Amino acid sequence: MYQNITALLLVVVSGIIHMIWNSRYKIAQYPNRLFAGTRFLNLIYLLPICIYFFEPISSRAWVYMITSGIIHYFYFYFLILMYSNEDFSKVYPLSRGLGNLLTPILGVTLINESLGIIPLIGIFANVIGLFMLNFRNLKALTNHGTKGIQVSASKGVIYSILTGITVTMYSYVDKLGVGEINPVQYFYIYMAITFIIYNFHFFLKKENVYSDFFKKKNLFEYSFVGLSDSLSYLLILFTLTFTNLSYVAPMRNSGIVTSSLFGLIYLNEKFYKSRLIGSILIFVGIIIITIGIK
Repeated sequence: MYQNITALLLVVVSGIIHMIWNSRYKIAQYPNRLFAGTRFLNLIYLLPICIYFFEPISSRAWVYMITSGIIHYFYFYFLILMYSNEDFSKVYPLSRGLGNLLTPILGVTLINESLGIIPLIGIFANVIGLFMLNFRNLKALTNHGTKGIQVSASKGVIYSILTGITVTMYSYVDKLGVGEINPVQYFYIYMAITFIIYNFHFFLKKENVYSDFFKKKNLFEYSFVGLSDSLSYLLILFTLTFTNLSYVAPMRNSGIVTSSLFGLIYLNEKFYKSRLIGSILIFVGIIIITIGIK
């Protein structure tokens, strides 16, 4: 039970931090500059820690880190686009919820994890809660035209779905990766790979993302967002070393519970009863999963 509570605390803290640094991308005037700045400073700040935890890297670990680095490139690419096109409280629950909903399916089918009855009930509560949170998103996907049901969606919703799919993909790869090498070194190297790919992307677009880099305000923002991003996911990677991916993924929805309130209070976005009910169901589901982990 001690491990269950530890996992819950780590994932809940991670979820809240994740929601906070995501919100900075939503309000950023130049999100690509924010990404480039955070990654550049992260590579500097975390280098001594990576050296301290250094260990020989197997060929299998390299495969996982390179794969994760590529997937994370697409994750941030879609994430920036979804926030550029839609409200935070609309796309954040959809992207996180979809990714964390699909992840247990991969855990069971691809890496042979087992789920008990009680955690399954908690996951089911998460599914219903996510449906309630994203009810208006799902409703917006379909409309009744003169020729029946037609599918439509805003660009933000589409990019949100793509972001959620990448969450599922990197969660699976990273669960396998931290089984080959310590989480700190794993995180640092795949982050460096993502950084290299993204800079090549900027080069092809002839986009100068490092202008005004040394402004005091920018350095503070890049440091805050970058270290928050790193801390939130390092907590997850550490949790994955002793807890099944199928349990961790639904518990990561804790950040979703606070995202609607954040959008309402700080971003002046609309709040709906369905989102409140969904948030409560997710919270209850997380507690049930924690109780049921063996």
